[in-house]
Amino acid sequence: MRAVFTLLFFAVMGHVCAQDGRLYKGAINKKMNVVFYLEGLDEGTYADPIVGSYRYDNQKNYILLNGYRNNAGNISLVEQSTANFSGTFLGKIIKNKIIGSWISADGKSSYTFELTEVVPAGPQVDKFKNAIKEKADEFRAY
Repeated sequence: MRAVFTLLFFAVMGHVCAQDGRLYKGAINKKMNVVFYLEGLDEGTYADPIVGSYRYDNQKNYILLNGYRNNAGNISLVEQSTANFSGTFLGKIIKNKIIGSWISADGKSSYTFELTEVVPAGPQVDKFKNAIKEKADEFRAY
C-alpha cells in the first residue's frame, strides 16, 4: 500500500510541478499576514489537484496545501503542518483574489481570509517549491 501511495504521489507531483504557480499575499482574520504559493489553478478540467504551501510573515516554517478547484472557481485546500491535517481553506477565486474562510480541523475555529495575486520573484518561488517537496517527503515517512 505504501508503494502505491508513493507512486501516486510522485505522479501527481510530477504533473503539478510542471505547471506555473501563482503567488498570493494577504491575511487570515485581517491580522495574520500570509504568503501562499499555489500550483494547479490553471487546469481546464477542474479535476486536477492544487498543490502549494504557505507561511505566515512572522514565521519561517511552511505549511503544505493540497486541494481542488471546481468549475465555478471555488477551491478547497487542506493544510498540513504535521502529518495530520490541521485546517481547511474554503474559498472562491474572483479575478486575481481568493476570498473565503479557514476552518480548524476540529471545526471549533473559523476565520476569514483574503489573498491577492502578486508577481513572484524567482528565489521566492523556489523556496515555496522546495517547501512543498520537503514537507511531502517528511509526511511520506509516517
